[in-house]
Amino acid sequence: MSREQQAVARTRKAFETGRSRPLEYRIIQLKNLQRLFLERQKEISDAIKKDLNKSEVGTQLYETLGLEGEISLAIRKLKEWAAPRPVEKNLMTLSDTVYIQPEPLGVVLIIGAWNYPWAVTVQPLIGAIAAGNAAVVKPSEVCVHTAKVMEDLLPLYIDKELYPVVTGGVAETQELLRQRFDHIFYTGNSTVGKVIMEAAAKNLTPVTLELGGKSPCYIDKNCNISIACRRITWGKYTNCGQTCIAPDYILCDPSIQDRVIEEVKKSIKDFYTEKPKTCPDYGRIINQRHFKRIMALVGDSTVAAGGDGDDGLDEAIKFINKGEKPLALYVFSADEKVINRMKDETSSGGFLANDCLVHFSVSSLPFGGVGNSGMGCYHGKFSFDQLSHLRGCLIKKLKMEGVNNMRYPPHTPKKLGWARFFILKTFDLGWVGRMLLLALMTVVAAFVLQ
Repeated sequence: MSREQQAVARTRKAFETGRSRPLEYRIIQLKNLQRLFLERQKEISDAIKKDLNKSEVGTQLYETLGLEGEISLAIRKLKEWAAPRPVEKNLMTLSDTVYIQPEPLGVVLIIGAWNYPWAVTVQPLIGAIAAGNAAVVKPSEVCVHTAKVMEDLLPLYIDKELYPVVTGGVAETQELLRQRFDHIFYTGNSTVGKVIMEAAAKNLTPVTLELGGKSPCYIDKNCNISIACRRITWGKYTNCGQTCIAPDYILCDPSIQDRVIEEVKKSIKDFYTEKPKTCPDYGRIINQRHFKRIMALVGDSTVAAGGDGDDGLDEAIKFINKGEKPLALYVFSADEKVINRMKDETSSGGFLANDCLVHFSVSSLPFGGVGNSGMGCYHGKFSFDQLSHLRGCLIKKLKMEGVNNMRYPPHTPKKLGWARFFILKTFDLGWVGRMLLLALMTVVAAFVLQ
C-alpha cells in the first residue's frame, strides 16, 4: 500500500471506532486546535514569512484571527447545530415525531491552497471536526515551509489518527484522489477543480469546490471616488494580490478613469510607501513560476490603464454577464438603485457594496462560488451543514391504523379525497390546536375504518 492509501485506511478505521461522534469529543478537539494558535503563533508566522513574506501581524490578521473566531463559534454553537431540527408536518404525520438529524458524512479529504495556507485549509477542518467527521488534510505543497509546520504541529494538538496531514505534490494528491472519501473539499483553481470533480465522480463522492474567477469592481462616477479607490487598493494588494476574492478589474465611466488610476496610485503609496519592496507589510509572489507568469502578462500590457468603451451601469452589467460567474462582485456607489441593479441583474458567489474582501470574515454569511467559481459553501454553521448529512427522520407509533386505511388497496375516489385533505394541508398550530386536530383525526380514523 502507498503512504496515501495507508493514511486513508487508518483514518477510516479511526472513524469507524465512533470516537469522533460524541459532541464532547468534538469540542475537546476544537479546543485543542484553538490552543495551537495561541501557543504556536511564532512558528506559524515564521513559516508564512518564508513562504509569502507576510509579517507576523499580517499573518494573525489575515490567517489565524479568523480561525480563532470560527473555532470559538463552533464550540459555542455546536450543541445547537447538532441538535434535531423540527420540521413542519402535514395532517398525516401530526402525531409522529418528524425532524432533521445532522450526522457525520465519514472521511473527508481537505485539499488546501497556498495563498492563505492556514485560513483556507483549517476552516473546512473546523467544520469537519464539528460535524463529527474524520479528515485527511492535504496542505498545498507550494507553501513548502507552512506545509511542514502544519504536518509537524497538527498531530501534536488534535487526534492524529482521525485528522492526519499528508504532504506532497501532484503525485501524492493524485494518489489521494484514487481513494474513496465521503466528501472532498478543494480550494484552488477551476482547472484542477474539474480534475477533482472527475476523480470524485468515480465513487459518487460529493464535493465542495472553492474556486476563483475574475471578480469585477464597478465604480459609480457619483460616489466618493477617493474612499472607493482606497478600499479597492486594499482589497487588491493585500497578500500581494494573491487573494481569490481580490478585485480583478475596474469598470467605470471614462470621465473618471484617470482619477481612479491616480487615486489607486496614491493609496498604494500611502499603504506601502514609495518603495513597496522594502515595506514590511507588502508580501511576495509565492514562487518563481507564478512570478514569471505575472511578468509575462505585464509584458504585453500598459501597467496603469483603465477599460475601454463606455462603462456606464448598463454596459458594466452586460460586460460582467458575458463572462463566467465570479467568486465576488463589488460595486461602489452612494445610490441604492445602482447597488440594487448590480445585485439583481448579475450573479456571483458573493456581493459587496462599498467595500472589498470583508464578507470572508463574517461567519454568518455563506462563502462560496457559483458556476465556474465553485460549488458549495462554508463558514460557521454553513461549514457544519456542508460537511453533515442532514438526515430526514420520522418516528411513528403502531397506533391509529385507521388513518392509514386511505393508503391501502383497494384504492377508491373516497380514499383519494381523504388522502388529499390529510397530505396537502399543513398547519403551524399551537399545543391546543394540535390536540384538537388529533381528536379530529381519531374521529376520521374511526369513520374510515367503518
